[in-house]
Amino acid sequence: MGKWASKSNLITLIILALALYMQGPTILKNFQTEGTKLETEEYNKISAKGLEGKVLFPPQNRNSMTIFWASWCAPCKLEMQRLKSSVESGKIPKDLIFAINPFETTATVINFLSKNDFPFTFIDAPDVSQRLNISSTPTTLFIEKNEIISMKSGLSFVGIWRAEYFLD
Repeated sequence: MGKWASKSNLITLIILALALYMQGPTILKNFQTEGTKLETEEYNKISAKGLEGKVLFPPQNRNSMTIFWASWCAPCKLEMQRLKSSVESGKIPKDLIFAINPFETTATVINFLSKNDFPFTFIDAPDVSQRLNISSTPTTLFIEKNEIISMKSGLSFVGIWRAEYFLD
């Protein structure tokens, strides 16, 4: 057996192949969704106190970011905490980040927000997640002039830097 065919290298190769097999369909779907135009629509804004007025999503003529999340998703909470830190340090404007929970009820979102303080806009927009066929969390969209220019699912180690650059 050659040096490259050691047990540890074969195990690593098997793990990478399995990860690609499991994530491949999501990665492909995300690439196919990039370039999709979103119409600006009015949605209900959600706060810890309940439904709180209306908000336009996505904002016209401004870059924005959307994170699809769930209260039970640990990577979502980590991504949202990183976004919160960037907002609080002034690196990202809070009004350009939208959070959509496509998997849980509005009551669950309100309960989550009553225990967790995030400075960005939470909206009730299940039709957006259905149109884009969001099936995993966290899924992050970067939207420029109502067009999805990037869609990524899963925890991203460079996503926060990209958000800071994109939303600057």
